[in-house]
Amino acid sequence: MAKMRVNGQALEFAMDPATPLLWALRDAANLTGTKQGCGGLGTCGACTVIVDGAAILSCTVPIGSLEGADVTTIEGLASHPVTLAVVAEEAVQCGFCIPGFVCAAAALLQQSPRPSAEQVDALLNLCACGAQPRLRRAIARAAGTMAAAA
Repeated sequence: MAKMRVNGQALEFAMDPATPLLWALRDAANLTGTKQGCGGLGTCGACTVIVDGAAILSCTVPIGSLEGADVTTIEGLASHPVTLAVVAEEAVQCGFCIPGFVCAAAALLQQSPRPSAEQVDALLNLCACGAQPRLRRAIARAAGTMAAAA
């Protein structure tokens, strides 16, 4: 059994330790905001969550390797400045990639409060529907909000 904290709550997954975190979150914890996009290849980023402060692709990480980890999903970021900025900038088009994008952007801003354009653009491979300009504005807005609060 894998024990970890998910969105601040202690959880224990009675699943095969090789189970990808994505499926433990969706199937056992009923946290369905994290999406599968690439079939477990780790190429699309839709399944991005934050583990111990770093953005990771949950489709590629087995729960057995996360014993004691602190996991944050989109459900844990409901009032995060990135989430609020995405809404304010109307940056959602189809919405499928947004949970992964928000998690990736929140982790980026935690590590780099003033990210470069290249760092931001590296996150935008998650979106294929054309919302990139609005997503860039959302990250800039969130960075400003977080800087003002610091």
